[in-house]
Amino acid sequence: MSETGRAPRSAAAAPGELPPGQHLVDTPVVMHYGRVPERDPEAWTVTIGGATATGAEHVFPIQEVLRLPTVTEVGDMHCATRWTAQGITWTGVRAVDVAALAPPAPGVTTALVFAEFGYAANVPLQDLLTATALLATHMDGEPLAPERGAPLRLVIPHLYTWKGPKWLRGWNYLLPEDPDRGFWEERGYHPRGDAWREERYAHQG
Repeated sequence: MSETGRAPRSAAAAPGELPPGQHLVDTPVVMHYGRVPERDPEAWTVTIGGATATGAEHVFPIQEVLRLPTVTEVGDMHCATRWTAQGITWTGVRAVDVAALAPPAPGVTTALVFAEFGYAANVPLQDLLTATALLATHMDGEPLAPERGAPLRLVIPHLYTWKGPKWLRGWNYLLPEDPDRGFWEERGYHPRGDAWREERYAHQG
């Protein structure tokens, strides 16, 4: 799990600064692919598979995930459609702590993070394992609403929001030779999606 806790690019930004090409909105826009799921949150599970250290797929009840240390952080949301909402308070558990329950095998570079209805996003392992990446359960002190991603959504503040799926169900660790790509990556979006480098589209390298 190399580069765990690596400081994201946004840590160097001045207060109130926006990533290039973004404009400020007061409230995050509700956007998602597909409908809002109707499932019992108590029956929710998080699955970590792919190239795990043991080679096995691990399925964790949400109650086990939420027994991990709870943290609260302030982070912005940057959408590739060019809006940014600043100063959102997120509460949840760190992705790096969840990953510790089922670590990656040596050589893993990427995680295919997946959600309900087959949505998925490629996330570089170094970004998933930053200290600021959360599996969020609350937003601005209130439990996530279903349309905001309850019971779990991935939040990685320095990446565009498509890299942080709502209704998170887990991830598969990928080795460099694994071909899997996420929903928007298949449609020409950037493999990393760093908002501060304006990495919107794959043709940007």
